[in-house]
Amino acid sequence: MLVLSTRCLPHRWCERCAFATISCLDRCLGTVTRIVGPFFVLLLLAIIAFNVYLYFTVMLPELVLPHVGALGAMLNVALGLWILVNLVFNYLCCVLMSPGHPGKDVQMPADAEDEYARNDHIWRWCSRCNAAKPPRSHHCSVCRRCVLKMDHHCPWVNNCVGHRTYRHFLLFVMYLLVGCAFILLTASLPTYFPLPADQRVWRYAYMGLFPTVPGSASFFQIVLAFSASFALSLFAVWHVFLTLTNQTTLEFYVNVADRRDARRMGVAWLNPFDHGYSANFEEVLLAPFCSFRWLLLSTAPPSNNGMDWHFVNGRVSAV
Repeated sequence: MLVLSTRCLPHRWCERCAFATISCLDRCLGTVTRIVGPFFVLLLLAIIAFNVYLYFTVMLPELVLPHVGALGAMLNVALGLWILVNLVFNYLCCVLMSPGHPGKDVQMPADAEDEYARNDHIWRWCSRCNAAKPPRSHHCSVCRRCVLKMDHHCPWVNNCVGHRTYRHFLLFVMYLLVGCAFILLTASLPTYFPLPADQRVWRYAYMGLFPTVPGSASFFQIVLAFSASFALSLFAVWHVFLTLTNQTTLEFYVNVADRRDARRMGVAWLNPFDHGYSANFEEVLLAPFCSFRWLLLSTAPPSNNGMDWHFVNGRVSAV
């Protein structure tokens, strides 16, 4: 037994060193993310403001007004402002609102299932906060707090995307994608509403390869919108999928492992929070899809407190 213990010492030492290294890297990364977060917010706001400036100083007088007239320009401006207001509103909600925290005084229910302490679906204990951790909650190393229904920490909003901010984050991504599409469609107006050759406002230089200053600004805006729309499309599809299946990004990876384990044991696996596409959509966006009320500006809180979740199998976690 003494030989066995001696042989185990290097293995335990390596495990402790690996854990200490990962913890140190996690703390360093969290500190760096917390420091650069405000700069990411200012950068994104500057990009939005710059695009708005280019729209009113270049695209509107050079591309919109000459091709669709005053009425068409008014409709174009109205649509653009509607997208802008919703985009900025939901972005500021993501930045300024709390994602939801369980608090230090939350008590773990007496009937908590301790034998499944590694499962995210039940109450656990957070050793960092030294407090109870409700179902679907995770500790954020950047915020240094537990976050209710945590999806991820986003440096672009300098905040966690969690129970109270996920709806605004999803709408922000969607409106940002719609805004990129709006820029691309507006830039294509000369294609569908061409002007006679003697009235064209685009003036090309450098042997016709590049437009002059107004055209260069529009060209930059188009390239930026096209590049962003490609990445945003993938991101939006991913979060729409998570919304319709009632998962977070962190839960998705846990559920994949649980599904694999269940398949290995020959049993069926079911996401305990998946109540169907319609109910999942309404739970996150607080309105049925067909009502389109979820498109309106609103700071309404989620329908539950982030700690009391109704499971598909009928169990309800206590608060």
